[in-house]
Amino acid sequence: MSKLAVFGVGAALMLAAAPASAITTFADFSPATNAPNILYVGAEDGSGTLSSIDQLVHFAFLNSDGSVSGTTFDVLMNLTATTGAATVVGGSLALLPITDGTLTFTSTSPVTWGGHTGTNLLSVNFSGGFLSAILGGSTASYGNSTPPFTVSFTSDFLDFSTSTARDLALAIDAINPSVGFAFGGNRLNLGTMSGNFGADATSGNPQGVVPEPTNWALMFAGFGLVGSVLRSQRRRTEVSFG
Repeated sequence: MSKLAVFGVGAALMLAAAPASAITTFADFSPATNAPNILYVGAEDGSGTLSSIDQLVHFAFLNSDGSVSGTTFDVLMNLTATTGAATVVGGSLALLPITDGTLTFTSTSPVTWGGHTGTNLLSVNFSGGFLSAILGGSTASYGNSTPPFTVSFTSDFLDFSTSTARDLALAIDAINPSVGFAFGGNRLNLGTMSGNFGADATSGNPQGVVPEPTNWALMFAGFGLVGSVLRSQRRRTEVSFG
């Protein structure tokens, strides 16, 4: 799977503040079935949790050209993330701040890749940035980068000890019920998540890394526009993914 586009104003906010470091996408994942693999439980103001428990996904390490390096592994995905109260921009765009999260991809038995053997293909800790979604829609996106926010990786197969810039991009599709206003009570939503991960330096990857192109000037221009909209139109409202 190629590099996912990071859609939404929340992702634009994150990317606009990110450094101009050369980050390469080194891994991605996609659902193993068409069934939902993520659950959102939220209060009226949008604060809540995202979770996934032992969901089967396809996970792959990538070559510098985005092709799969070796084998695509069927592994178990687990996610826990906390969202803060939502802000609605322009009457239709919901931004949910991510306060903290953990995402892991684990094999039930040892696998071998790049001369290494283990079960922890990738573990991700993250915080900051926004989950963004259009009210009435069925998709959402989340992007994060360190700096300015927090993204850290550990793996039995790659070493990130020399990395200074890392990112992740997550896309949630087929949200059901659709994103909408809440009028009392908690809301439960199901969705299907995929994503990818990047870093400016990894060791243990036999393919090496080649920087991905990034148009920082465009991102900073978008950041200025978004900041203006937020200052003029920000308001609190009762929002949920249901």
